[in-house]
Amino acid sequence: MRRILVFTAIIVCPSVLIVRGQEPASREITKHQGTWLASSFRRDGQETSREIVGTISRTVVKDHVVWKRNGKSFAGTDMVLDPRQSPKTIDVIADGGPSRGKRVLGIYRLDNDRLTICMADADQPRPKDFTAEKGSRQTLMTFTRENPRAKE
Repeated sequence: MRRILVFTAIIVCPSVLIVRGQEPASREITKHQGTWLASSFRRDGQETSREIVGTISRTVVKDHVVWKRNGKSFAGTDMVLDPRQSPKTIDVIADGGPSRGKRVLGIYRLDNDRLTICMADADQPRPKDFTAEKGSRQTLMTFTRENPRAKE
């Protein structure tokens, strides 16, 4: 009987840990669902003008993001979140363009209906903080949820 319990613990417990380890990411991804409007955009020390920032949105459906400018899609990315890290991490894989298929590393902070993302350029290490100073090869973006009542 004791051998059966030990065997069961060895076989069953690791799978329970894997499932539990995935739960935070799947719960976290539901918090990202919907459309987010850009409120600021800074790349490598350069601020993007308010006129342009006001035209950018990102719509998240499951783990896919469609980026739009003036309502027209200009990019798509898959995203992988790890809310267990500090800061929380986000990896994106572009559907097209020069970074197509590459895993681009970033960090994020989600405060209710405000989302802050700091992404490194492709092939660069993950940002350690939420900055995008000149020479950093990082982009710092903030978004607000388009319709806060539409949260899942």
